Amino acid sequence: MPAQRSRTTGWRRCLQQLVDHKGSLQVALAPNGPTGRDFIWRAKLISLSENEILVEMPTAAGEPLPLEEGVALLGIIAIGQNRWMFRTSCLGSVTHRSNGRDGLGLRLCMPDTVERCQRRRDYRITTDSLELPEISVWPLLDPRSVVLPERMCQLRMERHISGDTSPEALPEQHVMPDVGPAFKATLVNIGGGGVGLQVPAGEASGIGRHRLHWLRFPLPGLDSPPLCLTAKLMHWHLEAGNTTYMGLKFDFSFNPSHKRFVTQQITRAVAIQQREQLRAA
Repeated sequence: MPAQRSRTTGWRRCLQQLVDHKGSLQVALAPNGPTGRDFIWRAKLISLSENEILVEMPTAAGEPLPLEEGVALLGIIAIGQNRWMFRTSCLGSVTHRSNGRDGLGLRLCMPDTVERCQRRRDYRITTDSLELPEISVWPLLDPRSVVLPERMCQLRMERHISGDTSPEALPEQHVMPDVGPAFKATLVNIGGGGVGLQVPAGEASGIGRHRLHWLRFPLPGLDSPPLCLTAKLMHWHLEAGNTTYMGLKFDFSFNPSHKRFVTQQITRAVAIQQREQLRAA
């Protein structure tokens, strides 16, 4: 019992340190069978109590993401290269006051146990495993050229949702913006109106040369066309293992209407995952 109490005190202390330093907790929907790839949302930690963790509401392209009360979640504590995961659940939303302003927060159930991930890049513990999406990235040479490709992305998605399976008049490879050579990355977190990417060592050459990038990635749990959008590089740094972390912010400057579409599709994907999880439960 004393050893268990010591371990519990240890991870609670880590959480409190994150709160004190205005850090973030990573949150994902708990897997419900083979759902493909999973989004991990980055949410700022606000406060802790004996039974609850309060975080800022996760967002989709900067808009609050509705998570249903009772849905099962995974919480991830990331400090440097160390990572711990735990099972939790959504207790609902609440309005909180921070820095003199009202904001929307998400209440999470305080876990009984927290488990350290065995390897630095794994999101695996005894009971759960997350598979992160692979994303294609191109340096964007002419930002004005994104308007037609973004509209084609929306058209493909709308046709898919309506059940239209007729061949496309313009294949995707024929409707691309003016871009440089592509590279692959892993989408490690989403939130705050942007994404965090992890780029393998062999793909990271010249990352800092371009400010704007064209992104294409699958939506979790859906057999649908990929989501395509523009993002601005805000910061990047080298990590252990010679990988590179890129922090990008979604950019809708040249096609403002695309923001609403992106928000709708991410929200729709998460709603479907929640519905399937709650139905199974």
